[in-house]
Amino acid sequence: PDAPRRPASCATGTSCVSTSAFRTPANYLPPWEYLGDDTAAFKSLEKLLVEKAQPGSVYADETTGFIRADLKYPDGVDTYEFHFKNDGSRIVLFSARSQTNKVSPPGCFQKGCINGPRNRARAEALRDEIGWLGFETDEDKKWVPLLLH
Repeated sequence: PDAPRRPASCATGTSCVSTSAFRTPANYLPPWEYLGDDTAAFKSLEKLLVEKAQPGSVYADETTGFIRADLKYPDGVDTYEFHFKNDGSRIVLFSARSQTNKVSPPGCFQKGCINGPRNRARAEALRDEIGWLGFETDEDKKWVPLLLH
């Protein structure tokens, strides 16, 4: 299939997180930053997704820098799309969408927690597992999470 050039944004209230959803803070996550070259990072992510994804669900095109995979969780399946910029910036854009929309948890009670769709924690766990970092941009500085306890 033809790969889109960047991830789609998420509609408010959906079970989705995306690097393109900066207008809806609960659905926004910053791009990921990796060390090393683009090819090595692409292959590392592809390998991790093949290990974790539904059998046969991983589509990877190194020439366009696009990977799509379906990961199964206890409450459903999330479809991930990754877009490597492949320009030496060491940045990957992504989206993670649940195939079934679920109501977001009513709040969070852990230090540093941001309320939002379940996909947020899942995507962050995947990023941590591969050892990459969230890329801080000026856009991130506009949103300040408020925790009311």
